[in-house]
Amino acid sequence: MKKDAPLVYEIYWEVLCHFQICTETTGLRAGGIKHMAWANYLFKGLGDKVGRVSHLAPSTDAEFKERIDASMSLYITESKPYTVFESFHHQAKTPISNRALLAEFLMLWLKRCVMLILPHEAIITYMVYPAVMLAIS
Repeated sequence: MKKDAPLVYEIYWEVLCHFQICTETTGLRAGGIKHMAWANYLFKGLGDKVGRVSHLAPSTDAEFKERIDASMSLYITESKPYTVFESFHHQAKTPISNRALLAEFLMLWLKRCVMLILPHEAIITYMVYPAVMLAIS
């Protein structure tokens, strides 16, 4: 996918990183993220009655350090010895792209209105790819 469809790959990776960050910061429910937890992660101020709603901003250095300290900062694979991957939390340091934000919003819409598949109360990773493809179309 990285070679044949680089735009799809780039957005897919960005959305998956944010999905994992939200999973670690809010917790799982029925194997996924609760709808409102995902919406509140993407759009700050959504649950407030007063104030402006804003889209996801890059994490500050303090937020990033706190998240890294709370999780594993490096991942080592079993399949390829000595292969080390950086944490997906690094994605939070860069501003979210408009297409990734659209794909993340479409995940909510797809799960709530189109693909009424169990579990009803959670967004699972299988929602990422269809949302990315819609955002690119």
